[in-house]
Amino acid sequence: MAFQRLEIDYRNVTRCPLCGGMGRERSALRRKHYYFARFEIPLPTDGVSLLECSDCSMLFKSAVPTAEACNQVMSGGATDVWRPKPGRHPALPMMDPYIGDARSFLDIGASNGDLLAQLYEKADRVSAMDVVEYPQCREIVMRNGEYIIGQLEGQLSWSGRPYDVVTAFDVFEHFLDADNAVANLLSFVRPGGYLIVETGDWRTVPVPGDWYYTNLFEHQIFWTRATFDYLAAHFLFSIEEYSQVNHKGRRAMALPKRLALSVITGLAPQPWFRKAMLAAGRDPGHFGAPGLIDHAFVVLKRPHHRSPERLVSARQMDAT
Repeated sequence: MAFQRLEIDYRNVTRCPLCGGMGRERSALRRKHYYFARFEIPLPTDGVSLLECSDCSMLFKSAVPTAEACNQVMSGGATDVWRPKPGRHPALPMMDPYIGDARSFLDIGASNGDLLAQLYEKADRVSAMDVVEYPQCREIVMRNGEYIIGQLEGQLSWSGRPYDVVTAFDVFEHFLDADNAVANLLSFVRPGGYLIVETGDWRTVPVPGDWYYTNLFEHQIFWTRATFDYLAAHFLFSIEEYSQVNHKGRRAMALPKRLALSVITGLAPQPWFRKAMLAAGRDPGHFGAPGLIDHAFVVLKRPHHRSPERLVSARQMDAT
């Protein structure tokens, strides 16, 4: 598959997208192009640095796609990148202690609805949110829930009925405006309810610029325990669990695929192998080793006394 070259606009970022703190350079991307679906997307001429926030330890890119560019790329390729996956959802075993009595679920970045399909039988309401619509997911959520389409950073149209459990797996790294996105997302959680997150923890890797996770077009920010502590303190949520884990997809991977992944990640630095993979339509820099413990599984709980209206963003709270 030949990639289609796509020139996009970027905007520079010097302050933390969550708290507004100043950033200092920790690393930089070495590549010249992103690859997403069928697109080859040149990086900015000056490259992309990775900056650590001085206040909350968020790691963020010094240049990110504009919202319009991000929408253009996602609408043109998201359904090709995220496809249905068979078998029991790999996050369910870790979710089990927190969903026993839950009757309503919202999955952020639900893609094809793989997780919601497995929660449907025990729930009164299952809903999804995403930037584009997936037909398989629509079939699931329209039985008894809602399908919210849009960006978390913007104004969202939804029922206003919060959920017992909100899940966000490999979503927190996508935010262009983390401050507003987090405030909107947390408003979906009912008082006493849970937000369950899985995202990359940038402090688990020695060189963030070489990490496959930072080299993905759609990933703009990177979390660690200190960042979640900051989030919980500002929005008055409690952290019930913070565990470092393998990525959910690699946890459920069968042995033949694990062996193939070992070969790909082992050969990825070789120029000839990279060229061959790109000619076949895949970027070997998008893969993590099968045993890599580079993610965080995080459970946050909303206190019972908080009302379900939209929460105030972290920076707004700091200003009052």
